[in-house]
Amino acid sequence: MISPRHNLFLGGCRFRSAVVLVLGLRLSVFGVQAEPAAFSNFLAQGEAAQQRGDVLGALKFYSAADHLMPTNCADLCGLTKHYCDLMHDASSPDMQKTLAEYALAAARRAVQADPQSATAHLCVAVSYAKNFPFVDNRTKVNWSRQLKAECETAIALDPRQDVGHYLLGRWHFGVANMNFFLKGLVMVVYGGLPKASNAEAIKHFKQAITLNPNRIIHHFELASVYTATGETKLARVELEKCQILKPFDRDDEAAQRDAKTSLANLGL
Repeated sequence: MISPRHNLFLGGCRFRSAVVLVLGLRLSVFGVQAEPAAFSNFLAQGEAAQQRGDVLGALKFYSAADHLMPTNCADLCGLTKHYCDLMHDASSPDMQKTLAEYALAAARRAVQADPQSATAHLCVAVSYAKNFPFVDNRTKVNWSRQLKAECETAIALDPRQDVGHYLLGRWHFGVANMNFFLKGLVMVVYGGLPKASNAEAIKHFKQAITLNPNRIIHHFELASVYTATGETKLARVELEKCQILKPFDRDDEAAQRDAKTSLANLGL
């Protein structure tokens, strides 16, 4: 069975008041001018709040930093990653949705700031994926098409982008294994079923591993395809690799935990 985490198409009052306060800060930022020192200060305070587990506090400072650097591609890419990482600490689905929306908005502005930045295009693709659990199926299908296009653009700009191949692997895996209802929706949105297969997914995950063999997410997703296609021995090899690698970021940490569970489920 393919879990929502692996399928690209699966997708109170106190909280709303808090977000309103954050948005208010984002717009005013105490009248501070767009200075690199102020940006770095807000970013550092956001990181400190995140380490304390203060999700709302971190969002407040990241939003303030976001306002200070609205047209700097590198800074916007960095903020996109901070918003995505913060989603791992947010227990509220509403807060996770807000963070995903912030990530996508920052990533889109990064592309506007520098259309030739492969990293910016990948940030948009990653942000689409982060938003999938919070949007309806038609939006998921529409965005999945754009996600694929952003990955292909990023790889064309920089063939060394392992995350681009990782996301294309997930796209192929998701499309190749979608249910009957989604196939109908995809045919309407795409004008027909796009070419996708588990074999292509495996090829992209292997390419991602070739480019960056230390990323746990690459090995874990490759193991997921092997599991789905009955290649249990190959899946086990990849899952065992996940246990010995050092996590690069929060996504790697989550994949490592999932790999441990998957490995236990395979049995002896």
